[in-house]
Amino acid sequence: MTKETSSARRAARLGIALAVSAAILVDLMFLVDIYAGDRTIELFDLDEGGLVTWASSSATFAVAVIALLLSFIDPTQRWRGVALAAGTAYMSFDDAEILHERLASEVTDALGIAESYDQAVWPIFYFPLLAGVALLLLQLGQRTPAARRLILVGLGCLALGVVLEVAGIGLDKLDYEPESWPRTVEALLEEGIELAGWILIATGAAVRVIILAGSGPADPPIDASSPTPTAVGSE
Repeated sequence: MTKETSSARRAARLGIALAVSAAILVDLMFLVDIYAGDRTIELFDLDEGGLVTWASSSATFAVAVIALLLSFIDPTQRWRGVALAAGTAYMSFDDAEILHERLASEVTDALGIAESYDQAVWPIFYFPLLAGVALLLLQLGQRTPAARRLILVGLGCLALGVVLEVAGIGLDKLDYEPESWPRTVEALLEEGIELAGWILIATGAAVRVIILAGSGPADPPIDASSPTPTAVGSE
């Protein structure tokens, strides 16, 4: 095992541990907010603007930074890295400023439909951006199996998070209150999975950078026609 492979594997293991730990931590904070704080600890709440929003936005921005670094050290990812950095940086800003929720709210108001449909409206409008970022991420990890696996799992987590959010419309139709256990379970799964997904994607991108930065130039090919050097002192 080369030193570069060993470093990449350690980074992958640490990233997986961080993703799982972060998801569990934000869920535990939300449970504390519910059962100990009676939903009064805004910092622990899973609604937009708390610690979970900051953590998810930060993980998304980490992907943007790593993608930009990759564009400098990998000529094959020059423009794709810049495009990925721009896309994920915007998604990070959007997450922090809840832009897509505001847009969805305006759309539902204009169409005169229930506010609960916000959860289904924003994925429709953001599909081109989401699909483009997903494609760029897959291309980023296509030459590095370890990075590709992490990115695929991370994208799967994000997709599942969107599915859970859209499925929340069903809970609205069934008149479940925000404090009900189905709502609580849905929120815990959705936010924890989304945060873990971005951390796994950032880890996959970092693994790609570690492997690429650690690999030196290839050895020059041996010319069979050139004479073999003789040892000093040999006849």
